[in-house]
Amino acid sequence: MNLIDALGGADVEYAVCTTFPFEPLFFGNYAIDPLQDAGVVTPVVLMDGQKYEQLARRNQLSSRAIGNHYYLEPISVSGTFHPKVNFLAGEEACHVGVSSANLTLGEYSTAAQLGRTITVSKELDDDEDSRPPEAIHVTKDVRRFIQHLAADHVSGHDVRTQIDRAVNTTEWLEDLDRPTEVSGGFFHNLEEPILQQVIDELGDITTAVFFAPFFGSEKTLSNIETIIEANQYELLVSDGNTHLSPSDAVAAFGESVTFRPLEHDTSRWIHAKGLLLEGPWGRATLYGSPNITGRALLDTASSGNLEAALLSVTNETHGESSLWHQSSFPAHPGQQRNPDSFDFAEYTPASRENSTATLTLHDARVERFESEMITARFVAPEIDDGDAVILESDGGETLQINWQRDSDDEQEGVTISLPETWAQSIVRLRLSDERHSNFRQITTEPTEGTREVTELLRSDGRAGIQSLVDEALFFDVGVATAAISQATSKLTERYQQRQDNPDAPIADQDAEEGSWATGGTRITTKRRKPHLELKDGMDYAQKRIETLLEEPPTVRSVEELLDHFDNLWYYVIKGLIRSALSPQLQAGDEPYETELNVERLHSICVNRIQTIIASQFLVRSRIRLNQIRRIEPDTTADVLDRDQLTGVFAVHPATLLSLMEWHDDAFVERFGFLRHYHEALTVADPLIGELLINGEHISRRMSEFERTLEDQLSAFGDRVDRDLSLPGDLDTGLELLFYGFWYRELSQQRDTDLFDNPAIFEHYNPAGLAEMARIALRGKQRVEDRREYEGLRKGTFDPIVRLMEGANDPTPQLESIISYTDSI
Repeated sequence: MNLIDALGGADVEYAVCTTFPFEPLFFGNYAIDPLQDAGVVTPVVLMDGQKYEQLARRNQLSSRAIGNHYYLEPISVSGTFHPKVNFLAGEEACHVGVSSANLTLGEYSTAAQLGRTITVSKELDDDEDSRPPEAIHVTKDVRRFIQHLAADHVSGHDVRTQIDRAVNTTEWLEDLDRPTEVSGGFFHNLEEPILQQVIDELGDITTAVFFAPFFGSEKTLSNIETIIEANQYELLVSDGNTHLSPSDAVAAFGESVTFRPLEHDTSRWIHAKGLLLEGPWGRATLYGSPNITGRALLDTASSGNLEAALLSVTNETHGESSLWHQSSFPAHPGQQRNPDSFDFAEYTPASRENSTATLTLHDARVERFESEMITARFVAPEIDDGDAVILESDGGETLQINWQRDSDDEQEGVTISLPETWAQSIVRLRLSDERHSNFRQITTEPTEGTREVTELLRSDGRAGIQSLVDEALFFDVGVATAAISQATSKLTERYQQRQDNPDAPIADQDAEEGSWATGGTRITTKRRKPHLELKDGMDYAQKRIETLLEEPPTVRSVEELLDHFDNLWYYVIKGLIRSALSPQLQAGDEPYETELNVERLHSICVNRIQTIIASQFLVRSRIRLNQIRRIEPDTTADVLDRDQLTGVFAVHPATLLSLMEWHDDAFVERFGFLRHYHEALTVADPLIGELLINGEHISRRMSEFERTLEDQLSAFGDRVDRDLSLPGDLDTGLELLFYGFWYRELSQQRDTDLFDNPAIFEHYNPAGLAEMARIALRGKQRVEDRREYEGLRKGTFDPIVRLMEGANDPTPQLESIISYTDSI
C-alpha cells in the first residue's frame, strides 16, 4: 500500500510523491535507499506549503540530503495540500499508489492506513490479467494528475523539469487503449468536487458508511447528506481519534444514524479515511486522502483542500463488505453503540502556524557553478529592481544582494552571484521594510552523469562500466569518465571504511557526507584528467579482484570477481584499441570534448596488462571458479554467464594478442603470456574447458565483438570527419591463442588420444570441435610463416611445442578432427 512496499522489486527512473506533513529524517533513513535500489536518482516530494514553512522556521530542513538527493517542493493552495499519491515512472513499467499515509515515521510505522498500489507494464506478460483495464484507467489518470500539479501548482523550475521527465518517461501509457467500461477509478478535486463526481458515477445510494479522523460541522455534514441522499447512514468511530460532534451528525443525518466502533486487530491508531456506499448497483469504497469535511469532499482545490482518492466498485449486494478483515487492513466494525459511550477527540483543527510572509518567492535555483561561486536565479515578482534585499537562510546566515534584473535576460527573476556554500540552502528574502518571503531551497538540477553515477553505486561498480568506457573513448561523452571516477572513488571509500571498522553500519559512517548513505550524487565541477579518471576505474576493479581472490569463494563472490575482471579487461582492451587509431587521426582531431590524453592512456593500459599477468589473475580466477564449482556445481552453472566467461577467458586474451600486432609492440612477451594462459586453463573446470573446445562459439563471439568495434569506429569517424578502420583483424590473436593452448595441451603424453574416441563427437558439437582445430592449425601456420613469431618456434624461449622425448605432434590429431567432422 505504501511507498516503500511499492518499491519492492520495482525498476523505475523517477518518483513523484505527495504528502501533507513530511519528515526529512524518516524519508532519508527509510525511503531513499529503496528508491535508489529501484533506480530513482532524484525523487520529488510535493508537500503542503504551510507545513514546509513550519519545518523551515524550526530549522528542520537542514538535512544535506534535501536537494542533493531529492527535491522537496512546497505547494500552496487555498486550504491544505492533502493528497497522498506516489507516481513511480519507468520506461518499462509504471507504479502508482494512492493512500491515506503521509510521509512521516508515525504514519508509516504506527498508524493503520488504507490504500492501493497498481502496476502497469509496457509489455504484456503471458498472464492475461497482468494488465487489467481498471489498472490502466487509474494509472493514466494518476499520471495526468501529476502532470497537472506540475503545470498549475509547482513553481520551482528544477522540480517541474524533473516531474516532466517522469511524465515523459511514461508516454508509452498513452499507447495503451483506455478502457471504456470501467467503474470507479482515480478521483481528485482539481476541477470538480470529489463527492459530486462519485455520486454522478454511482447513481442512487441506499446506505452510506463514513470513517475518518476528521468530520465537518453540522452544516458540512448536512450538505454531504443533501448530495448523497441515502436511506441509512452509519458512522464508524475510532475511540480517542475521531474528531466529531455526535449531535452534529444526528442533526445532519437524522435520528436513524448509527454509530459503531471501528476496531483494528493491532495496536495501530487508525488514520484511514473512507466512504462505503451501497445501492442497487452494488458496493463502492472511496478511500485515500479525504476526510469527511467540506474542504475535502465538497470544494475544489481553488476554494478548499487539494485531495485524491480511489473509488473501488463491486457488484456485492449481500454480506459484509470485502473491505473488512483484509491482511493489509485488519479492521472491522464492532457492535452498534450509543454515541455517548464513545471517547470522541476534541475537535480542534490541525495547527498551521499562519505564515507572516508578505512576498512570494516562486523559485530559487542554481544556474551554473564557477570556481567556488554559483550563479543563482531568484523569482519574486513583487520585489522591484533596485530594492535592497537580504538573503536569509533558515540557519540565520544573511547576505546583502543587489536586486537588479539584466535587461538582456529573457527569463523571469534576477541572477545573483553567491558563494558555492549557498547551493541547496533553505532561504527566504527580506526587504528593508521587514517584509519577507516564504522559504524555498536553492535547488540544483541533476546534472548529466548523475544517473550513471547512481547506477554504478547501486551495482558496486559492476554493471554499466563498459558502456561508459565506450561513451568516453568513441562517442565523445565527456562526463562518462567523471561518472566512473566519482562512483568508483566513493565505492573505494566505502570498502575502506568497512575494512577499518567492519562492525559499523555504512549509513552511520556516511551520515556526515550524505551522498553514499542516500544513494545519489551530483557530478562535481572539479575533475581530474579523463585518462586519470579511467585509471580510477581500473584501480577500483583491480582492488576488488585482489580482495575477492583473498576471500573464501562463494557463488556470489565468484560472480563479482568475474564482473570486475571482465571490466578490467574491457578498460585495457578498449583503451589500447583507442590508442591504435592515433595514426589515422590528424593533429586537429584530438583531443576533442573528452580532452583525452591517448598517449598517457596507452601507457596506463600497458602497465595494467603487465599487472594482470604478474598477479596471475587468470590462474587465480580459474582456481576460484574450480573451487566453487566443486562446492556448488549446480548453482554455479545456473548463475554464471557463458558469454562473460568467454569474454574473460578467451575473447579478451585473444584481442590482446591482436593488439600487439596492431601496435607492433609486445606489451608482454608473447611466449610468456601463452605459457601463462595454458597454465591458467589446462586444468580448468569443464565450464571453461568446454568453451575452448567449442571454436565455433568463440569465433562467433569474436565476430560480434569485431562488428561492435566497427560500429563504434564509424560513429567516432563521423564525429571527427575521418574514415576510420580497424588497424587489423582479430583473427590473428585468436589463432595464436588456440595454437599456444592446444599445441601445448595436446603435445602432453596424457592427451595423445584425446580426440581419437568417437564418443567425444557425441558429447561435443562436432562443428565446434572442427572450428577449434582449424583455428589452431591456422595459428601454427602463422607462427611458421612470420619471423616475429620465431620465439614461439625455437630459441631461448623454450618453444611451446618442443617435441620432447616421447611427446607427440598434435597436428595429426587436429587434422583428424576436421576429417572426421567432414565425413559425418
